Amino acid sequence: MSDTELELAQLLCTRLCHDLAGPVGAVAAGVELIGGDPSQVDMETLGLIGNSSAAAALKLKFMRAALGASGGASGDPKALLDGYLDAIAGPTGKPTITWPSAEDLAAGAAALGGAWLQTLLNLCLLGLETQPSSRALSLQITRSPDFTILIDVRGVEGRAALVREDLLAAVAGRVPPALSAKTVHGNLAGRLVRAAGGSVELAASGNVVTVTAKFPQSAGTPS
Repeated sequence: MSDTELELAQLLCTRLCHDLAGPVGAVAAGVELIGGDPSQVDMETLGLIGNSSAAAALKLKFMRAALGASGGASGDPKALLDGYLDAIAGPTGKPTITWPSAEDLAAGAAALGGAWLQTLLNLCLLGLETQPSSRALSLQITRSPDFTILIDVRGVEGRAALVREDLLAAVAGRVPPALSAKTVHGNLAGRLVRAAGGSVELAASGNVVTVTAKFPQSAGTPS
């Protein structure tokens, strides 16, 4: 394993632990509140434990599909992404999602095979993380002239989206002096797309972040 691959693995582990730390810590706090006398537990504490354990389970299920060596081979992208958004939803609620047709999703699965689910989930996550004020997520698939996955993530009106240069470099595989927790996922998303024979671009316009992944028809994608 090269130094870059080792660093990538370490940062992805850090990312996974960061995602799970919140809900797992909340479960532990709830159990501590119960203390040595379970008869004194109240509904608020039970709610904290229940909601936090559910959030941890949803995040773990999503991350297993998005980051796991074999977990991304099968699964329902709609259920996985919807569950993840439930788990991370803040006071304003979770973003709305507009999905492509079932036919287009099936074409994606046929085009990328076992890499389809993992690639799609990571592209969605890249868009969501680049636009932290996400309010709406729109996925489109076109099959001509190239097979293209287009993901628009719309944020708060009037709040301009920004794509950092270090993230652009990480997505393109132009790794800066060192990857970081803020760029490692972009680097992984770019690697997955390139491994499937495609290319990926990340851009911002107004309050919208756009992730575009193109796979040439010559790579065997269906028309």
